[in-house]
Amino acid sequence: MTAPDSMPDPTKLADDLKAWAQGLQQKAERYGELQSRLDATSVTRTSPDGVARVTVDSKGVPTELTITDRGRGLEPRELSAALMDTMRRAQAQLRDTVADLTADTVGDDGPGADIVAGYRDQFPDPEDESSGTSDGGMRDLGALEDETADYDGDAEPQDTPRRPTSQPARDERDDDDEDFGGSVFR
Repeated sequence: MTAPDSMPDPTKLADDLKAWAQGLQQKAERYGELQSRLDATSVTRTSPDGVARVTVDSKGVPTELTITDRGRGLEPRELSAALMDTMRRAQAQLRDTVADLTADTVGDDGPGADIVAGYRDQFPDPEDESSGTSDGGMRDLGALEDETADYDGDAEPQDTPRRPTSQPARDERDDDDEDFGGSVFR
């Protein structure tokens, strides 16, 4: 009895499997190189007015926030807006740098495209100053909702600390350790 013509050649199958394994090994090495290059990547941007400088790491996390001498005398709101805008611009530049690194190292295959898409989703283009928010959306940063309801931007908000009405006033026995280990919700 003779073997059917459709039977694959075992030697050819072994060669194909070996070539496939080598391709996977090369791909793994390229992704390892990409990871090393990403880990070594950081981006530093300076605000257009020179007030702030921000460095972000490969994940977009700020590692340096600098207010230059030009920032002296500015209102905290203006400094915050400059820092936030500069950070967003640094993150957008990081996104573009990652796209270039990925294309150069692994090409535009599926996993590489997913990496780039993740950075694009996480770090969109910063809004232009011409969008109508001169303070970069920072006016009410950290303010409680009821603190900003009557704030017209001209008068300073009150510095009177507020205690939530559901929280009782502390008494002296709260300062000792007799109830250590108890609930942190008082």
